[in-house]
Amino acid sequence: IALKAPRQILCIEEDIKKEIQKVATRGTVEVRVNLDLASQTVPKVNFELAKKYADIAKEISKTAKIKNDIGSAKMLSMPDVLASLESDVGQGELTTLVMPALKDAFKMFAAFKQKEGKNMQKDLAGFGKEITEKLAEVKSRVPKMLKENQEKMRGRINELLGSVELDESKLANEIAFFVDRVDINEEIKRLESHLEQYSELLTQKTPGKQIEFLSQEMTREINTMGSKSNDIEITRCVLAMKNANEKIKEQMRNIE
Repeated sequence: IALKAPRQILCIEEDIKKEIQKVATRGTVEVRVNLDLASQTVPKVNFELAKKYADIAKEISKTAKIKNDIGSAKMLSMPDVLASLESDVGQGELTTLVMPALKDAFKMFAAFKQKEGKNMQKDLAGFGKEITEKLAEVKSRVPKMLKENQEKMRGRINELLGSVELDESKLANEIAFFVDRVDINEEIKRLESHLEQYSELLTQKTPGKQIEFLSQEMTREINTMGSKSNDIEITRCVLAMKNANEKIKEQMRNIE
């Protein structure tokens, strides 16, 4: 909470902050309090300083042999000759002045927050849907991708070894080991779970921190898919999921 207010407000600063904490739970809140005490100010003249200015003017006039034309009007405009002395305002009076205005501001803040929140909720749901759709494409592509990798591996080995006879069981194990390295089914399952949780969080009142953390977890699974897979169709989907997830991260700066 960043409070920018006149010094008189300091005595009720903690009360103001407590009220703000009731309506805002996350982020930065800047509060400006403008206090107009014009009707409670009394002009004060620094006669001692005015006399010094007058003596200096007289000395200049005498030394430079010029007319001493400084009058009372000019004297009042000299620095620090005329000042406004603010009368003391009690804590109770300040509370009466500030708190109703603060609560009116809270009402407008809440209305604006609700309106913007609905728009953001819609956008965030859209980003989640985009990831879900691309993940479904990835999931349907995985079996074919694994089979293609298996065939490529077998073909490459046969090409390199030619007529050399191989132990089929050993070859099968090596191919299975390689295929396992590009298998992304575990990442798909975890990302599906994250997306289910994401949809649930969007219905909650203040999900900001949780969604922020969840988005980081989704980033991890999406990146792993991209690094493990060597399939161009899956890579295309991974890039789209990354883009949608980055938009979620950006919006999280505005979500309570």
